[in-house]
Amino acid sequence: MRTESHQSVARARVRTGELARHQIAKLEGGRAWVVLSGLGLPRLWDYGMRHTLAGYTRSLEAGRGRPAPERLDAALAAARIALADACDRIVEKQVPDVVLLALLVDAGTLHVLSAGAGRVYVQRAGTPQRLTPREDPRDGVLFAAATRSSLPLEPGDLVLAGSVSAFSVRAVARLAAVLEEDPRASPEVLVSVLTEPAALAGVGAAAIALRVA
Repeated sequence: MRTESHQSVARARVRTGELARHQIAKLEGGRAWVVLSGLGLPRLWDYGMRHTLAGYTRSLEAGRGRPAPERLDAALAAARIALADACDRIVEKQVPDVVLLALLVDAGTLHVLSAGAGRVYVQRAGTPQRLTPREDPRDGVLFAAATRSSLPLEPGDLVLAGSVSAFSVRAVARLAAVLEEDPRASPEVLVSVLTEPAALAGVGAAAIALRVA
């Protein structure tokens, strides 16, 4: 199965500067992605995401050859331990938490795992299907219950994933207009459409677009 993907991250405006509240890691040659979003104090966003990603990627790599759902569950558990250990090393009244949204394509099936509020849609023949819960948990890796879903992919599918801020009312309306005009719009164009409104608003966002050929 051949895929074409692109990703975009918009920084958040904090006081007079900008900080990275979101991060995307593309893994295993484009078969896996993880989207992270910092919760809590802005000065700790990077700290929390860095340790969460390190724990996640180590476990995912170590689990090669195991079934995809098992790999994702183990990687989330490792990310939780890594973040909790990092929190124990700092003196803060409000410890950082991190939303984690993971995607893994294995044997033609898209597997999704989320801990916290994220968005994943698969658009097939013009009809979107949501693979993440409609309720948005307030917590992240440390306290949110994980949700899981899987969907066999088909040629022509469009996968859109990212932070909640990438799927604002304005972004979704613009996305619909672009796809109506050009159903084969490139992933690069689509992620730009999703993250630009959040960038202008200063809230930051992260988005991934994946086309299946």
